[in-house]
Amino acid sequence: MGKIALLGLIILNLGLFSGDLHAQRGTAAPSQQVITVTLFSPLPADTPWGRSLNEIAAAWARVTNGEVILRVQHGITQSESTMRLSLDSNTIQAAVFTSVGLSSIEPSIMTVSSPFLIRNEAELGVVMREIQGDLEARVNSGDFFIIAWSQSGFVNIFSREPVFTPDDLRRMRIASGEEMAEMNHVFRAMGFQVVEGDMAEIGLRLAQGQVTAIYTNPAMIAAGRLHTPVQGNLRNMLSTNIAPVLGGIVINQVTWRRIGALNPRYQQDIVRVTREIAGRLDQSLPVTVNNTIGTLTREGLTVNRITPAQEQLWYDEMTRALSSLIGGSLDMNLYNRINAILTRHRGSR
Repeated sequence: MGKIALLGLIILNLGLFSGDLHAQRGTAAPSQQVITVTLFSPLPADTPWGRSLNEIAAAWARVTNGEVILRVQHGITQSESTMRLSLDSNTIQAAVFTSVGLSSIEPSIMTVSSPFLIRNEAELGVVMREIQGDLEARVNSGDFFIIAWSQSGFVNIFSREPVFTPDDLRRMRIASGEEMAEMNHVFRAMGFQVVEGDMAEIGLRLAQGQVTAIYTNPAMIAAGRLHTPVQGNLRNMLSTNIAPVLGGIVINQVTWRRIGALNPRYQQDIVRVTREIAGRLDQSLPVTVNNTIGTLTREGLTVNRITPAQEQLWYDEMTRALSSLIGGSLDMNLYNRINAILTRHRGSR
């Protein structure tokens, strides 16, 4: 999913945050060649994701004897498309992307975030264990290399008025950004009113009544205080997860090959330690999300829990929209493969 979905929807609106710079300096001798990798992250430093990136920077310096230095710039307000251009030009060498940025590199990745397909963290884990290698091969065969994946939670619907069914949501204007083009197309195919605009101005758009709902993750709502009357009054949350938000640390191949030329072992060690740290973050994510939702509810958010029959209405809506999405916004082969994995997993429980 995208920048507003983030992470963290990850997650989506990451543009609300301001940045700071973290530099992890190594211990390379003056005679050694040192490769400096500047990484842009839209996530604030004082978050689980930001702290994990700082830990990753320290780990890179350790396993490369200070010959590869990772400089993490947190809270970047650039769009993911702009960060992609910076990677292309080698202005920066690495970046943290959500599903939106990753899909600009490999379009099929957005299929993983198809609404109402993957329904919880356990299902996402099962799916990624089977398809991760294939997705990496697609990314790594081009101009980029994916060092690690991270889960950034799930997108939910937040709204001024309660939403229980698809028809409830159709009466609302859903905020989104232009960079979410693929997901916007999916929602429009399901009959919803999507209003694109600058997500950095989401508070103003809500105040002016341009939009009355948003699909994003709880972390973004908490960061922007969008559940409060002053900032947005999005005091309702649909309990059903809409879609998972993937995160990924991507480096350009120019820099990755330089690291390999410096010492081939460094590539292996960088991948290993980065994935170890990202894995620990993923394991702690459900607790982080639950704590965030708990804080929001104490501050006035209502989590609207729906019946199994109402939940089925959402799944039926996606099924009806599939014919107009497969082969366009969604990769048919990958969608069918994920669906088969989930059918097998759900049948085994």
